[in-house]
Amino acid sequence: MSYTVDGPGLRAHLSQINAAIGLVQLRHIDEVASARRILWTQYEQGLKDLPGVDLVDVGVSASVPSMLAIHIAYREHVFTTLRDQGIGVGTHYPPNHLQPAFAPWHRPLPLTERIGRRDLTLPFHPLMSDRDAQVVVDALAGALR
Repeated sequence: MSYTVDGPGLRAHLSQINAAIGLVQLRHIDEVASARRILWTQYEQGLKDLPGVDLVDVGVSASVPSMLAIHIAYREHVFTTLRDQGIGVGTHYPPNHLQPAFAPWHRPLPLTERIGRRDLTLPFHPLMSDRDAQVVVDALAGALR
């Protein structure tokens, strides 16, 4: 029996130390999943009344969110303002077609580019408290004023 490879791929192996760490972490997966869902819901409640903030819905009741993304106008201003306050926001999804590695295949993708300019991720870790999330929401509200 054989198979066909239609494109490039990777041969990747998990090191023994990373596998050992992963096995220990698996013992806590239900606790971590619950904490992530609760945190996501707390953010959802805090962000719902902020004008111009669109939470990217991940179907939290049927998934375990790994991050919390919003779409927001004036992202660069908000990003800088929150970072200046020590809040670890990020931009995790720059449009791939604008990256130098993909230049030979570039073509305009206006919707992707518009969303890419508005995407911002907020701090999201299962050890964050209600208060931590509220600090982020309050700082975001302040940056929007």
